[in-house]
Amino acid sequence: MAKGRTKTSILWNRLRTKYRLVLMHDKTFEVQASLRLSPLNVIILFSTLFVVIGLLVYMTIVFTPLKNLVVGYSEVSTTRQITENKRITDSMAQVLNAYDMYYANLQKRLKGETDTIIPIDSLQKKDYSQVVIGSPSELELNMRDQIEREDLFNLSVGDPREATGEQNVQSLHFFPPIKGTVTSDFSAREAHYGIDIVAKENTPIKACLDGVVLDTYWNFETGNVVIIQHDHGLISFYKHNAQVLKHAGAKVRAGDVIAIIGNSGEMSSGPHLHFELWHDKTPLNPAEFINFN
Repeated sequence: MAKGRTKTSILWNRLRTKYRLVLMHDKTFEVQASLRLSPLNVIILFSTLFVVIGLLVYMTIVFTPLKNLVVGYSEVSTTRQITENKRITDSMAQVLNAYDMYYANLQKRLKGETDTIIPIDSLQKKDYSQVVIGSPSELELNMRDQIEREDLFNLSVGDPREATGEQNVQSLHFFPPIKGTVTSDFSAREAHYGIDIVAKENTPIKACLDGVVLDTYWNFETGNVVIIQHDHGLISFYKHNAQVLKHAGAKVRAGDVIAIIGNSGEMSSGPHLHFELWHDKTPLNPAEFINFN
């Protein structure tokens, strides 16, 4: 133990031993400069220089284009750039698709084509026999037949086959698509074939009956729209939605959330739902079947 301490002491003393470095004139031997150092001072000095030089080299590589010469760095940078470019491209594609939908619907409007109804201003109250909607497609007709055959969406009191027409509709139990304040009532004379219900922002909109989503689309005037086919020839429309949560062909139950209340479309002036109920191409007053308050 004493020998170990002695060797350590000797080494430490050698490191702390002072030496003088003298610079002399070669001919006159005049002392030009002198520096008094120990081996420990030399080690500390060179260690400090090594750290400083290393930091300088690191900063030069990181903050200058020299970093592209580092093996592997260019691959990581390229991957990040590709990912960012893909994100930007996807965002631009979504914007272009939205503009395409906008212009397609605008062209329909300019040509006089409508998406849901052809207004008949001369209709008298309770006289909707001449109000029509667009002819259903073959796919829609097949879907209706399938639904009626399967009889999956029957919410009537008693046997629905024993009732027809308006009596059949009256026997159904409708689920309020939203609770709120009715700001605009149904009026066939004014070609307003539904009612407007105002509610808080982000309020969910629900299906009024069991059925199948016929279509979801965006329209310049009515914004995001959901159309649901129900049993007994009923169709419900949900317009001005902020977001649609169901896709065409999806089966829904009464009370299922299908959209979020919104302010989409040129004809909307605030978050609300425009709700329409049609039976065999005839508009019905939803307030006669549903309590929205």
